[in-house]
Amino acid sequence: MRLLLCLCFLSLLACQQVDTEVQNELQQLKMQLQETEQALQKASNDEVTFIHTVFFWMKEGVNDEQKKAFEEGMAALAKVPTLYKVYSGPPAMTDREVVDNSYDYAWVCHFESKEDHDSYQVDPIHLDFIEKYKDLWEKVQVYDNTVSM
Repeated sequence: MRLLLCLCFLSLLACQQVDTEVQNELQQLKMQLQETEQALQKASNDEVTFIHTVFFWMKEGVNDEQKKAFEEGMAALAKVPTLYKVYSGPPAMTDREVVDNSYDYAWVCHFESKEDHDSYQVDPIHLDFIEKYKDLWEKVQVYDNTVSM
């Protein structure tokens, strides 16, 4: 009888230990969920408020090597610290009457504020990019817009 009681007691202890482990794991998962929710909330609060879009038309005769160097220059330009997000590339060549596919490269960058954009304009990386590659383009068109949504 004592043996049976001891076995029952040990079983209860084992179940209690498993229950405690499960509760600890659940608590950790709740904390992770809370952290994730906070990160998502922060991301939605860090919305972009300024977009800078630049279209480049390269000069006739610019060769593939120069285009590759220009693309590498854009990759280096993406390291300006005030940039929030950057997209670059050639036109998608979509076939619609309202689409202008005449440019060679687009540079689209998002900023968290107009002040970040203004800082980007005088950043040495940006100024160096202009100096290095200005002889490759025939035309540059810039569109800046604020984001209200």
